This record gives sequence, structure tokens and C-alpha cells, in this order.
Amino acid sequence: MELSNRPRKACDLCYTRRIKCDGQKPRCSNCINYATDCTHTALSRKSKPRAQRRSELKKADEVQSLQAEIQRLETQLAQNRDHDQASHATQEPVRTTIAAHVADQHIDEDGDHTISSMKLPPLHQAMAMVGIYLNTYNSVLPLFHADTLLRLVGECYARQPRQRDPVVWAAINVVFALACQQVPENPRNGRSQHQTDQTTEYLNKVQSIISTVMLGETHLLNIQVLVGMVMLLQTAHDLTPSLLLISATMRLAHKLGLHSHAASTHLDPVERRQRARVIWIAYILDKDLSLRTQQPSVQLDDDMDVELPSSLPTTNDDNDNTAGIVVTADGNARMNYFLARVKLAKIEGRVYDSLYSTRAVNRSFEELRNARESVVSALDEWRASIPLEFSASIVTSSTSNKPANGGFFCVLHATSLQCMALVSRAHAWDRQWVSGLRNHSRGIQMLQLPPAWDTIVHQARNYMLLFREVWSRDAWFRWLAITYHNDGTIVDNNRMTSCPYTTALVLLTANTLGNPSHNNTQLDVELIDSALLWLNEAMRESQSDEARALRETCVEAVRTVKQKLAGDFTTPFGNYWLLNHPDSLEPF
Repeated sequence: MELSNRPRKACDLCYTRRIKCDGQKPRCSNCINYATDCTHTALSRKSKPRAQRRSELKKADEVQSLQAEIQRLETQLAQNRDHDQASHATQEPVRTTIAAHVADQHIDEDGDHTISSMKLPPLHQAMAMVGIYLNTYNSVLPLFHADTLLRLVGECYARQPRQRDPVVWAAINVVFALACQQVPENPRNGRSQHQTDQTTEYLNKVQSIISTVMLGETHLLNIQVLVGMVMLLQTAHDLTPSLLLISATMRLAHKLGLHSHAASTHLDPVERRQRARVIWIAYILDKDLSLRTQQPSVQLDDDMDVELPSSLPTTNDDNDNTAGIVVTADGNARMNYFLARVKLAKIEGRVYDSLYSTRAVNRSFEELRNARESVVSALDEWRASIPLEFSASIVTSSTSNKPANGGFFCVLHATSLQCMALVSRAHAWDRQWVSGLRNHSRGIQMLQLPPAWDTIVHQARNYMLLFREVWSRDAWFRWLAITYHNDGTIVDNNRMTSCPYTTALVLLTANTLGNPSHNNTQLDVELIDSALLWLNEAMRESQSDEARALRETCVEAVRTVKQKLAGDFTTPFGNYWLLNHPDSLEPF
């Protein structure tokens, strides 16, 4: 190496990596992106002979030609994947540890983990996935402003991998991962292994630069990347990574002032609205994870004063006005799904406070009862705000123009039912409630029904109708995980939408056991039948003693129901599975 007589404009980072330096002071843009000091101490390289430069240019052309050929082959393979009939025997689980990516990352000759690997799929493939994401996830939970996202995609694809902004690259991969969860199932083969592997691949790419996203200069896009990661990681059975990440995400959001109205008053309406949307989505995830893990949430309601989604300012020339709004197929009814999720998340926080908080432990019985009655009243008010067209029993038919909405509404109504069952002490994992059901089926004692029993049963019945339809059609929401606790210890993992489904099974069984002649007996028996078949399959994969005991209790209670129905209603149920196949319900 020789010193050059002419002063060098490029800083050390840009010079050694051969990327364009904009010369900004005190740090250039690339040094800011890579969180490094902007220095000018590196020695200049000696000019290479002309023949060597020509040889290197020729090699570069050859490499570029090979890359183009590889891209063409990859595109061709992607088009032919639907015709591939080979099946995979096993499914690699989605990784759930934030640092698990390190061993798998390619290290280039400079020892760099991320820069040389910031590649993206072909642009036409990317735009298809972005379109899926914007029309599904982002239409109900608007994490990104659509025009801004499309602009970022265009700018990122206009640069070579080494010149791309790592945070923008991570945001695009988050979008790809979420889009993969929403790809419609093949009616013949169901969700392909390839789609699952792609989601894992995109998530691992984002995790590979998590330190850059979290420790670099913080912008709104950094928060959006982290929120998207939490949306993906909450689908894992181990919720520890998502808990850690939502905590860090909320702290960085506070650093930007997303929770404060005053911090956004000087911004234009589009940016102000997007900041509010991001913090509200983070709020939903925070309250969801808090209730599911019985751990305190990060965001305090008293320390948040941003506008609710329904009151966010809009402009006539902005095509983002309908984000979060769901419209029926006939166009006669609409609801703000995003606002409904926010309001339900607030109630989730109150459920946690009344059941699991330290303050709840020290409350008197009277105080606990008043707190729970207040939560039930809030849930009643929330349900009354949902238009009839979007109720659990008919939402899939009323929104048939967008089938993906079924999964989102399944999560919405599952959360509502679970909150109601928790505060009523009538959920599937409440030992006292399940024990009372078992003793009642054996004729030992009367079952003590919680207040507003008819409301809970009606809600459970409608949810089971929705779950049965969506489960057989959509796959993405099955990935959502929930943890069950026993005296504060995690004992099993199951799914966010299927835990309320199991609770609904127990509720309908208890109702039919106590009153086998009610008006909806035939429908309820049919729903119980379907749920037991589903539970039988689900328990084959579970190693939880508590889950197996719950199933045996349901089986025993259903036997009693079956005997009552056979004695009193033999004619209407004479051909029914529950009556004709008693041995099919034998526990393991």
C-alpha cells in the first residue's frame, strides 16, 4: 500500500467497502447506517496495472452474467413449484430465539455478516408479496403507510445489496414473512412446506441485523420492523423472545415519543397518523402477550394520549384513509377492525389487572367482584359496538369478498370470549371450574354457573361456528401461540384461537349437561362432536397431563350428555355420532 498525494474524499468505511460516500459531516450516511465512526485514516491503495484492471472487469462481467442466469433459474423454479408433488416428512419449526441466526449466517471475506447478504427476491415476486400483505394484514392492522412502503421497496431494489439500507431491507423482509402467512392455501395440498420455510427464512434474515435495528439511530421504520418481528415471533410456542422484543420495542417507541400526542403535533398528517398506528399496534401486542403469559404489560394506559384510530386526521388526497376498515361484501355495513382491537386490548389490560396483578392479590373479595363486574360491563359494551354483520356467527358470509378477514375476526372474537371466560372463572384451564363440571357429570354436586351464563354460552356457540369454518380454510391464525399456566408456571403450549375453542367446548358441554332440552341442543351437540374430534387429534401432539385430563373430563361429561339425550331425545338424534359411537370417545 502507498500513500496517495491527493486527499481522499471518501471516509474509511466507504473507501474499504467501495461504496459511494456523500461526505456529510460529522458522519456520512453509510457510517450512520452501520453505526460506525466516520474516520479518514485508512491508507489508499496502490493503483493496479491496466492489464490487471481489465482482467478484473472481465471477471466482474462474468459474475454479473452468472447472477443473471441464477436469477432466471430461480424465477423458473418458483413458477414450477406448484407442480411439485414431492412431500416433506418433517417440518422445521420457526426459530424463536433472537440470536439463533448467528451460526447460519454466511460470513464474507471481510468478516461481514450482513452487507453482502442483503439480497432480495426478484422484483415481480416481491411486488406480489407486498400486494398480498397490503390487502390482508396491513388492511386491518396498518403497520405501514402503503405509499411509503412501495417507495421504500422501489428505492431498495434500485441499489446493489451492499448499498442497501439495512433497516429498509429488514422492513421489506418483515413484509415478506407476514405475506407468506397469508398466501392462500392450495386446495389440493394445503399450506406447502415451501411457504413455511420461506417465512422462517425471511424472519431469520431480519434477525441477522437485529442489533443494527435496535442499537442504530432510531427512526419510525426501526419501530415498524420490531413490531413486525413481534407479530411473527408471537406465533411460536416459546413466547420468551416476543416478550423480550416487545419490551425493547416499547422503550424505543417511547424514545421517539410515539406514545405522546405532543411529540407529533409538528408533523404532517400522514406521518402523525402512521406514528399513532404503529404505537397502537404495539399496544395491542403488548396487552395480548401480557394476558397470555400473565406478566405485566410495558405500556401504561395513563402514560399514553395519542389519538385513537377512528379520530386520526386524514386528507382527501391520501389513499390510506380506509386502513383498518372492513366493509361487507354488499357494501352496506362497515366497521373499524383496528379500533375494535385497540379497545379490546384496553379491556385485556383490565382483565390482567383484576386477575393476575399484585394489586389483585391484595384486594378484598368485594373489590375483586366489583373489578370483574366492571370488566364484564366493558365487554358487553364492546360487543354491542360490533355491527351485527361482523358477529362471529355470520362474519365469514358477510365478508365473503375477502376470505382472509375470517382469520382476523376469529382472533378478535377468540380474544373477547377468552376475556369473558377468564373473568367469569369459566375457562378450560380453571381447575375449580373443570373439577365442578366433572363432579356434576358424576352426579356428585350441582355445577355453580357464573353470572351472565346465557351470554357466555351464546358467545361460545357463535365462536365455535366461526372457528370450525375458518380452521378448515385458513392456516395462518393456527400459528398464533398461547401459554397455559399452573400456579405461575408454564405447563403447555397451544394456540391462541384454539384455547378459546376448547373453553367454548367446555361451556357448551356444561350447558347441555345441565339443560339437555334447551332450544339449541341439536346444534350444540353437533358443535361438541366436531370439537371433540378436533381435540382428539390435537391431544395426540400434546405431552401435557393437564390437557389430557381436561379432555378426559370433557369425554366423561359428554357421555352423560349422550345418555340423557338418548333417553329423552332418541328420535331427533337417533343417527347422531355422539349416540351411536360411545366408544369413540374413550380417553387415551
